[in-house]
Amino acid sequence: MTHAHCLAYGELLLRLTPSVHGELLEQSDHLKMAFAGAEANIICDLSRLGHDCAFLSAFPQNPLGRKALSFLNSYGVNTNPVSWSAGRMGTYYIEHGQSIRGTKVVYDRKHSSVSQTAISAKEWEILLEHQDYFILTGITPALSKVCRDNISAALEVAQKLPVQVVLDFNYRRSLWSPQDARASLEQYLPKVDLLFANIGAVQDIFGLQTKPWNTQKGLEEASQQALLFLDDLHDFAHISLTMRLQHNASENRLSALTKTGDQVQWAPWIDTTIIDRLGGGDAFVAAYLHGLTRQWPIAQTLAFAVAAFAYTQTIIGDVNLASEEELLSIAAGNTFGFAKR
Repeated sequence: MTHAHCLAYGELLLRLTPSVHGELLEQSDHLKMAFAGAEANIICDLSRLGHDCAFLSAFPQNPLGRKALSFLNSYGVNTNPVSWSAGRMGTYYIEHGQSIRGTKVVYDRKHSSVSQTAISAKEWEILLEHQDYFILTGITPALSKVCRDNISAALEVAQKLPVQVVLDFNYRRSLWSPQDARASLEQYLPKVDLLFANIGAVQDIFGLQTKPWNTQKGLEEASQQALLFLDDLHDFAHISLTMRLQHNASENRLSALTKTGDQVQWAPWIDTTIIDRLGGGDAFVAAYLHGLTRQWPIAQTLAFAVAAFAYTQTIIGDVNLASEEELLSIAAGNTFGFAKR
């Protein structure tokens, strides 16, 4: 298989940032408008890598909704599954961190269109029938009971089809409590084929206790402990955890580990300077699925995914604009930033 058919379900948000990169919201008089969202980021990244991608959501019937649709279309994403409904476009505001100052996000997304739009089992049967991957994150069930019911219905349908279910925990403390997150996600896990997470999400959701992970060795040990903890919950085809060793908001070391069957593999660490942190984990998921579709060895797939994880955070915006060739080069160790001449 050279390309996959992929469907993601989630919320696309209006993304507003100070037009001068790095300014505080309180400083800025001008905001730059774009669109982003975890599931949408993954599906846009996959589309750019040559896959047949569709996005399922609901937008308000107004200029913002129409512009959001155009945004997805600009990356080659099929938006036929998007419906128009009452409600609003969810919004989030970003202050990009630098050095000793961390990135801050302010959400304004209650009562968004997608959070109020129900999807029937019959619709899910049509939508999922010819898909290779169905992509979810832990953000969408946090939005409303309607979204949680939609996901439950989708997973029931997916169990009867050859589609592989992809879930990234993507836990957001501002959206729901650890107890509510665990109650929902534990219901989904037996129906998940590929699980993505990080040590922080596993600790938040499941209360997993580990040794401190503020050193590279400590982070590796804690991440492996979390990986094995998740492996005990269900027989996943793949479990992958990203790792971020943060010297400060700008200087990070990034890596990941994955478990397939009885084998745990580790990716080389990549040092990077962060320009825009958002979208990195989403790029990792998309690149990992790309490697699986290409039928690369797991070690190559994992290194490629970490390269995407790192690259995306060196550019402004949530979508990974790197080509397969560029990411393969970084994955092979070409991380010095030399320009080709």
